[in-house]
Amino acid sequence: MADQTGAFCEYMRRFKPRTLGGRIFMIMMVGGVIIAGISSIASKYIIERSERISRAYTLGFTIRELILIAESPELQGNIVDIAARDGLSLRVLPADDIGTILMFSRPAQHIAMPARLADTGWPTSVKVHFRRGRLGSEQRDLIETAENPSLFFAGLSREIARQGLEARIEVTLPSGMRMLLSHPVLWSDYASPSMVFLIFLVGVVAVLAVFAALADLLAGPFKNLTEAIIRQGDEVEGPPVEERGPTEARSMAAAYNGLRERISRMLGDRTRMLAAISHDLRTPSTRLRLRAEFIDNEELRETVLRDLDEMDGLLNDALDFLGDWIHKEDERTVDFTSVLQAICDDYADLGRPVSFEGPQPLRFSSVHTVFGGGDEAHSFGDKRSIRLTCRPGTLKRAFTNLIENALKYGYRAYVSLDATADMVLVSIRDEGPGIAEEYQEDVFLPFFRVEGSRARTTGGSGLGLSIVKTVIDAHDGTIRLRNLPRRGLEVTIVLPRRVDKV
Repeated sequence: MADQTGAFCEYMRRFKPRTLGGRIFMIMMVGGVIIAGISSIASKYIIERSERISRAYTLGFTIRELILIAESPELQGNIVDIAARDGLSLRVLPADDIGTILMFSRPAQHIAMPARLADTGWPTSVKVHFRRGRLGSEQRDLIETAENPSLFFAGLSREIARQGLEARIEVTLPSGMRMLLSHPVLWSDYASPSMVFLIFLVGVVAVLAVFAALADLLAGPFKNLTEAIIRQGDEVEGPPVEERGPTEARSMAAAYNGLRERISRMLGDRTRMLAAISHDLRTPSTRLRLRAEFIDNEELRETVLRDLDEMDGLLNDALDFLGDWIHKEDERTVDFTSVLQAICDDYADLGRPVSFEGPQPLRFSSVHTVFGGGDEAHSFGDKRSIRLTCRPGTLKRAFTNLIENALKYGYRAYVSLDATADMVLVSIRDEGPGIAEEYQEDVFLPFFRVEGSRARTTGGSGLGLSIVKTVIDAHDGTIRLRNLPRRGLEVTIVLPRRVDKV
């Protein structure tokens, strides 16, 4: 049995379409066959039910014929044959044989004959014995308003068939004879339209659930590829993405793996090039610095040394911006309040105008109870610690650059920190002229500089904010600039508050 199952699975894998379009077409074909099957079953039920109701209606005229025969003694010998002709089961019972008539435990339902037909020699009493259920008031009104006895019994037979319930009709004749009529097909238990609709609905929901599962299975390789790209992010190291699924998914995974490999080679080449540049430029720079010390003209010597310092700073910034130093630092959970306050305290110790405002303590108000209490405010201590999983070294470099910019162009730096359950917010304000709105996006580009108060004469390489943007992006954060109403620039950094469990 296991061998047969394995052979069948191998057969299905061999003939399963390899392309995404082929698999979608196969699912649509299977779904169409299933839906067509369900629809054909529902159509067959509707047709059969309509035929049952139609046949039951014509059965009423046979009942009228049987009653006429039962009232004519010379014709009573043919009564059973006429009933069998239309599939009816007929029992003619004496007036006192009540126990045989009451076949079901439920009480019989009386159907009133129209008053105008009561004196025509037609049945004096009509009862319907149901195993379960009964005729509704609207159905009874429709039957009891018939124009003649034939239509009366036709309507009665039709409504019993419409109900889909097992039933027997008891007819009492003026002579006292009782007739018990039943039909094993038309007056038998049959699924009601509401039940069939419920079954049809459950079938459709089941088919849709299967389709949803198949669609999810079909999209699985693409979802895995997307998750791998998001998970790896800017990282190019790690195992390649598994190449499985339809041809399109395999091609995408192969292309992505090839792209990662090419990027990895490019980054390796860039790292080796940067190392070579750093080595080859620092050596002559050091020689120039030593030779500058022998220049007798003090003003010229200071100018040369200042140019060398600017060149070294530009080289360091460029190497930091182009290097992969951000992702080389491991993430760890730190007290971010202490990290940011330590940066500000270092500037303050050097006499630089940098102030720090930490997050406000958590506060709550007491509630009224039977033991007292009121609307008194309480807080959890003076200092609020904010835990954050990050690369603290790179964030320290970014915030140092921002504070340096605030001091260089805005004369003072006001640093504030706050946090919610989902994010950490840092604001750095200065008292400078700000940045025109049309340049606020461009200042994050490498080597871009704004003329005017932030001209080249103020120093800098034009890479400080680019490095800051790279660090914030590596932490999935955002940075935005805003000119203050009177004077100054406000830089707002929003970091997602992630805390790894220890």
